[in-house]
Amino acid sequence: MSPKRRIYVDISGSTCPTKGSVEVLEALRAEVARRGLQDQVTVEARGCFGLCRLAPNLYIEPENVWYSRFTLADVKEIIEEHIVHGRIVRRLVHAHPEGEGHGRGHCA
Repeated sequence: MSPKRRIYVDISGSTCPTKGSVEVLEALRAEVARRGLQDQVTVEARGCFGLCRLAPNLYIEPENVWYSRFTLADVKEIIEEHIVHGRIVRRLVHAHPEGEGHGRGHCA
């Protein structure tokens, strides 16, 4: 059995909530529940990732994949492709420039 996946969604600061991060968190949780994946994946709210301008942002372990600038419409695709089939949704991946993100800094 593969390790349990964890999805962390940045919902803090003054920027991320205005860009739909709370709605994304709720949609991810609902989609995981709808598919009966609660034993395979957890969805957690987290503090600032330092990527305010790219919000909403989420991070998936154990693959260490960051998704940014996606919409509520992309949530089902992220769950279907990444979580169910193990295929990273490349068009939504955010690659960090050196020193950006990973909880450094504060959201504006």
